[in-house]
Amino acid sequence: MEKIPTLRHLLFTVLLAANAAAADPAPARVIPLQDLPLLFVDDGGVASRRDLVRRQHPARSHPKPIVVADRPWEGDRVYVFGTILHNPAKQLFEMWYVGVPGAGEILAHTQKVYVEGFREGGATPLLYATSRNGVDWDKPSLGLYAFNGSKDNNIVFDLDSATIIVDKFERDPSRRYKMVAYSTNKYWSAVSPDGLHWRNDPATPILDDGDTVTMAQNPVTGEFLVYHKKPQPGSDYDRRVVWLSRSMDFRNWTQPELVLVPDKIDDTWVTRPGERTEFYNMSVFPHAGGFLGLPTIFRVEYEGARGSTGPGQSRWAGPIDVEIASSLDGRQWQRAWPRMNIIPQGDPGTFNGGAILGLATAPVHYGRETWVYYTVLTTNHGGAMPPKRIAIARAEWRRDGYVSLDAGPEGGRLETVPLRFARPELILNADARLGQVRAAVLEADGRPIAGLGFAESEPLREDTIKGAMRWRGGARVPTDRPVRVALELTSTRLYSVASTYDATGDTGN
Repeated sequence: MEKIPTLRHLLFTVLLAANAAAADPAPARVIPLQDLPLLFVDDGGVASRRDLVRRQHPARSHPKPIVVADRPWEGDRVYVFGTILHNPAKQLFEMWYVGVPGAGEILAHTQKVYVEGFREGGATPLLYATSRNGVDWDKPSLGLYAFNGSKDNNIVFDLDSATIIVDKFERDPSRRYKMVAYSTNKYWSAVSPDGLHWRNDPATPILDDGDTVTMAQNPVTGEFLVYHKKPQPGSDYDRRVVWLSRSMDFRNWTQPELVLVPDKIDDTWVTRPGERTEFYNMSVFPHAGGFLGLPTIFRVEYEGARGSTGPGQSRWAGPIDVEIASSLDGRQWQRAWPRMNIIPQGDPGTFNGGAILGLATAPVHYGRETWVYYTVLTTNHGGAMPPKRIAIARAEWRRDGYVSLDAGPEGGRLETVPLRFARPELILNADARLGQVRAAVLEADGRPIAGLGFAESEPLREDTIKGAMRWRGGARVPTDRPVRVALELTSTRLYSVASTYDATGDTGN
């Protein structure tokens, strides 16, 4: 006869299971250090830190607009709800941006078809420009689409807010460039072999609703992450918020999930009915430890009745700033603290004195600098044209210099989670002119590795974006297994840890 277990026996069994689980913890997260650096925008790559202060660093703005509307098919404004990439084969920067012919009619959704071959409903033209220095841009005659009967223009497609990536995982050369964009109140995808000749794939929309959109790609899995705008369900005033849809094959997409919404802190400025904070969009790009997001924070001060606005004027008025957010997986997001505008704006009436409407999909790294291109307004979102002007501007940081971990004269210590190095090099982006950094490499479980301790570390005492750490005796970082990096810092700002260095634009400093 089978015995019925007693309560004491059941409790003993539960305790044994709990002890077994405690004795066999889940493996620690391992971050691959391949082509991307590990940034310290959050503690996702940090196992422990002591006496280090996280600090955000606002960009400096390039002193003049980068691109302005000066072609008939651009209308009176240009936007970079798009992408800027450096093409090493062409030794050029490439920009995909948007012009708006007939801008006053777009607000009423009655834009005419200005370009032969564009889809019914009339889309704003997607345009292409190139540059050798990232400042002076050429608008080449491509001969692809006829505008008012002439193909002497730089039009490449008929989608708006186009976000483009070059897919390193793609084996079919005809699909190497990938785009997600907006038209006719829907989101569409497209592919291209060269970034110039595009076709919709599939031929039907991939997501409902439509407006601004950005796309990122997981550098390890290849998954596509599309962040797009649609209203928050059940919210007053249909607040603009950020949604995410994902795909592994660029054809089948998950149902959108809400990933970023304003909170009570965002609305502390509100004093009158109708005022609220919204997220106009969010550009997202990966680093080794996760994703960094640049959400645009729209403080809606006034909403007028449709039809009562002036030429080229939106019914929603208010400033738009840019803040920092971060995520380990691209789905769960946290906001940087303190919440601050990290792209300062100019004086009222200047080219960048109003609002930041949106940012390019990803930054450009060149030499010692990181550039983020963005759409800038001379007035807030609700200004009339004129005096409102809309152009493309550029924010500039030191390489990967959005956030640092800072140590004072008394010193601080950092230890990372396990990292798997692609190369046997530990490269630091740090400013140690007033102090120094020493490094140790540990086994994944924290045990020291002979020859790679603090005692053997040659100190780093310079301001560098590519500081290769060295150990007396010549020991190198293991690449056959995960290891941890420990750093002792004094009077130093640490921006990133990497195993490779992108030498694009390197001038030797």
